Amino acid sequence: MLRVFNPVLFKTRQSRIAAILVGWFAGCLLCGCTPKPPAEEQKKSSGGQLNQATAQSSPGRTNQGVATQGSANQGSTNPVGANPVGAEGSGIKLEWLEGAVPLAVVKTGKENGNLFLPETTGGGIGAFDFDRDGWTDIVCAGGGEADAEKRQMIGAAGALYRRIGTAGNGVAGGAAGTPTETQSDNVGFQSVGQFAGIDFSQHYNTGIAIADFDGDGFPDLFIAGYSNSHLFRNQGDGTFESLDCRAIGLSSPLWGASAAFFDADADGLLDLYVANYANWSFDNNPVCGQHARTGTQTKSTDYCGPREFQGLPDVFYHNAGDGTFRDITRESGLEDALRGLGVIAADWDQDGDVDLYVANDVDPNLLYRNDGGGRFTEIGRRAGVATNDSGTPEGSMGVAVGDYNLDGKSDLWVTNYQNELGALYRNSGGLVFNYASLNAKIAATDEASVGWGTAFADLDGDGDEDLLVVNGHIELAPKGSTVDQRPQVLQNQGGKTFQLVPRSNAKFLDTPMNARGLATADFNRDGKLDFVASRVDKEAALVLNRSHDQRSVRLRLVGTKSNRDAIGARIQLQLGRFRAVRQVIGGGSYASTSDLLVHIGIPSEEWKAESVGAAQISIDWPSGQREEFTFDAKSGLWDEEKILVEGVANR
Repeated sequence: MLRVFNPVLFKTRQSRIAAILVGWFAGCLLCGCTPKPPAEEQKKSSGGQLNQATAQSSPGRTNQGVATQGSANQGSTNPVGANPVGAEGSGIKLEWLEGAVPLAVVKTGKENGNLFLPETTGGGIGAFDFDRDGWTDIVCAGGGEADAEKRQMIGAAGALYRRIGTAGNGVAGGAAGTPTETQSDNVGFQSVGQFAGIDFSQHYNTGIAIADFDGDGFPDLFIAGYSNSHLFRNQGDGTFESLDCRAIGLSSPLWGASAAFFDADADGLLDLYVANYANWSFDNNPVCGQHARTGTQTKSTDYCGPREFQGLPDVFYHNAGDGTFRDITRESGLEDALRGLGVIAADWDQDGDVDLYVANDVDPNLLYRNDGGGRFTEIGRRAGVATNDSGTPEGSMGVAVGDYNLDGKSDLWVTNYQNELGALYRNSGGLVFNYASLNAKIAATDEASVGWGTAFADLDGDGDEDLLVVNGHIELAPKGSTVDQRPQVLQNQGGKTFQLVPRSNAKFLDTPMNARGLATADFNRDGKLDFVASRVDKEAALVLNRSHDQRSVRLRLVGTKSNRDAIGARIQLQLGRFRAVRQVIGGGSYASTSDLLVHIGIPSEEWKAESVGAAQISIDWPSGQREEFTFDAKSGLWDEEKILVEGVANR
């Protein structure tokens, strides 16, 4: 039965709900019981239905070639050249739910034949629970097209899909803005963009950053794009308010590609960094193609590469706490004018403040060390993360953070252009990194792809984090490759090397596509990480993790002194002999935002052990506070999502 969207999902603003929930959390959430919120507020917070979250704990360029030199002591002595793991040996099974989100299409205008640079970068996607009903929803950038005659970029509306926690066999359909329902094996989505006030068409839009910037308990949307950006404030009733960026200090005429929210100065408020790309314009649109250099052609036959354009300065905005922002790029030491595409915020030196990494296209990548008080120093080359191990800048797009070798330190992964290996940087401590792509056998997974959205995700639930990468070319006729390219899953082999998961494991992995953004989430709440990928001029691909025999710990952090989303928090888990470290990051992937759920797969030898006992979890909050939590592993530790509230002790 078609479920009609009710825009009034919440009857009060978050100020009232937050007070009730925090008191409720304090009373019973962390005491080992399953919390039950007051029935009336439970109904109000979800339009009359049970709030599941609380009820259940809730571009044409010169290829630099493949590097051939590695760094010593990178965690493995095995030679490069691993074969893909066997179909039965990988343990990773994926199901592509085609037709699940039919309006989630990033449009580019390529069909018009203009060959304008903005058509190459596509747009991102986001996974977040916008209505706080406990199910993860999906938002997708709309992109747009160029009106060559009027010399202006026109935006497309994008899409917002609300997750529906019911079973059935719905059929996708409906015009833009019309509530439609799609369902498969307990996974259904409803298009609610028009009803929720989501329309990105005011400008050509690409990058999606999601965070609760005003601390009211509901995640907001920042949309970066060509010549302007937009902020949508979540009103807590199932709708969004479109804010005037000029009035709140976020207006910029530059081409924003990606963005990241994080608390730069530890004041409990989320600041915003926007990575800007290149100075393409209708007036700066050179002729490019095979014979462009000879002067024998007057019209482009292929897209121009990034070296035909200059990079743009990125912008850093400080959150004033009153609904406005201020540009403090220069005074914070974050000045650059490179071709930025990806950005991620994390604490790499474990000093309690959040650092920043920017992936640039054919320019050196940047690592900004947070010196405290919102001041930064750029140390990318010194740290070893600006280039490949030959000292050559690469065409970098996507970025991810994870502890791939299980040493307790956050490593860095960067996707790159065709014939450039994905760059794996092993964190050796003290903001020193080693280029680990060769010793980790990344070369054996290379397929002449152009990598974009990416994430660390423990897909097989064995305790170490695997890598997801979606690919797609920007050129019309790439040499030695194709426009549509197959996605990749790089399975972590015990924290030492990676192997390519075979295509036979999933139709998604065996289907060439021109993908851009990637976001992870547990869409069906089965304890396994799923993902969604945006594609150029095609519906986004929603993929469920159908791997068997897994257990995981799932944590959702709520900051009180810290920012509400706890971005920058560091989580340590000890269960028997198994130890894992995770971070809540800002930004990441390419132009996309993943759900902030902290997911830790548990090795089978631990959760199957008869002697399995208490799990010790420690949280280093962005405020500087450290808390310890203890859970009995035999009492449903991996059967539900745990909500941990800062300052509410587990007794």
